[in-house]
Amino acid sequence: MRKIGVVTDSVSNLPQEIKEKRNIKVLPIRITFGAESFLDGIDLAPGDFYRMLEEYEEVPRIELPGSSDFVALFESMKEEGFEGVVCILSCNLCQSFSQACEARDFVRPFPVMVIDSHTATMSQGFMVMEASRAAEEGLALTDILEKVWSMRQKVNFYGIPGMLHFLVRAGRLSKGKAYMQALMNKKQMITINKETGEFITAGNVRSRQDGITFIKQRIEEALAAGGSLHLAVLHAAEAEEAQALYQELSTSFDCKEIYLQELSPVVGCHLGPGVIGASYYVENGQNQR
Repeated sequence: MRKIGVVTDSVSNLPQEIKEKRNIKVLPIRITFGAESFLDGIDLAPGDFYRMLEEYEEVPRIELPGSSDFVALFESMKEEGFEGVVCILSCNLCQSFSQACEARDFVRPFPVMVIDSHTATMSQGFMVMEASRAAEEGLALTDILEKVWSMRQKVNFYGIPGMLHFLVRAGRLSKGKAYMQALMNKKQMITINKETGEFITAGNVRSRQDGITFIKQRIEEALAAGGSLHLAVLHAAEAEEAQALYQELSTSFDCKEIYLQELSPVVGCHLGPGVIGASYYVENGQNQR
């Protein structure tokens, strides 16, 4: 049986037990607040990150893994006995795709496939898990690639942003638009563009509860043709509200698997605190954009 390894970045938001169980290699991203520097998921817990995000006036800096980091990881996996690697990254959010491609070329003829997920959070995580399952089945690199590409069309993310002032501070929302949203009591729903991997607006709602209804409706549409639901409830410093959403969705839908995850710091740098949402896909069901 072939032994194919799977690599991703911390944008994937994978639960720790999944990473350990499936031996998924995660390259951490460095996040810097002022003079303090941390590795996402290693020495910076999400809860501490969101606390610091409120305390610091400046938006934290993100330092991506370099090509040498990818080379070192690929070579160590070769020494570990892997016969090839599938590397799934978020090109838009972390832009480490080119560094991984440079490393892929450097370690030839050891085979490495680098894939742009065009997504983030557990939507990318589900793609990584699919690659891991395919590798466990002994599939060839090209067959794993086909499964991952197919999964990219199935995964979805919808979220309700939290604090508008952070989005303004981070330059992701103008002061004028933030003022109009507050004045009209509107909240943007966000999703991820499957062609570019960017966070975009999916619509407007009046309240957080309306946002939850919006998410449930999108899931119902995806299940209309039947299939098994794979779901992850995600949040940024909103544990209580996320737990309530987890209970509501797990009661409303028969989930093949369901997770409750706090958004990783690198995703939090883009969306800020207060976000709740869900990543999901329907296995053998209708794809929903």
